Amino acid sequence: MHKKLCTWLAFGCALIGVSAAHAWQPDQDDSPVYPKWSHPFDRSINGWANLSMQWLYAQPYSQNPYFDPTGQFCTVGQQGPVWYVAPIFAMSPGNYTRSCTIPRDKAILFQIAWVADTWPCPNPNFGPAPGQSLYDFLYQDSGTYMMMTSLSVTLDGKPVRDVLKYHYISDSLNSVKGDPSLQSTFDSCITGSYQPVVINGYFLMFKPLSPGQHTIVRTATSNMGMTNTFTYYLTVP
Repeated sequence: MHKKLCTWLAFGCALIGVSAAHAWQPDQDDSPVYPKWSHPFDRSINGWANLSMQWLYAQPYSQNPYFDPTGQFCTVGQQGPVWYVAPIFAMSPGNYTRSCTIPRDKAILFQIAWVADTWPCPNPNFGPAPGQSLYDFLYQDSGTYMMMTSLSVTLDGKPVRDVLKYHYISDSLNSVKGDPSLQSTFDSCITGSYQPVVINGYFLMFKPLSPGQHTIVRTATSNMGMTNTFTYYLTVP
């Protein structure tokens, strides 16, 4: 039996068509995106994705970047060489924007779309079958929340090619410690203590951006026909 997730789940199964000639090629030297299997700052992008979930779960609802409508809390809890850019909580179609000033020389981990499948939950039926490992159970369950039919990302007006190839799943059980204020608004399985989790989603790691103004636009359409566009106005001093 699956649990009911309170998060806005954003997965996709088909990429909006873009012209290869006018798209960022991930493996070219001038691409602003780290290749999928690279290890920026001695950590895989999958590893950075898991750390970004620990960051997001740790922030209280009152200043959590996921629920922040303007971007005023984008600096909360940020540290290290990688800056986390959270998705925007949106339960209805439309255009949503955020603004944030990012320190120079920070790589950017862009959380495009994901499920954080935590355990245990109040539902006693949510758990592995006899003989099934908890990792295998959460891995399998996390894959049942595919809700997007199209997905695209642009940086400064130029599309990133093959966004759906940037799909990552935790290769082992990780852990998060969710702030209790998120239990009713984000994930009903939050216990307030460390608990196992499998992250399943799409993440892009942008190389440090040049000083100035930059814009990232993410557009997704759900299998129910709802389209959201998230626009992030980033300033690098």
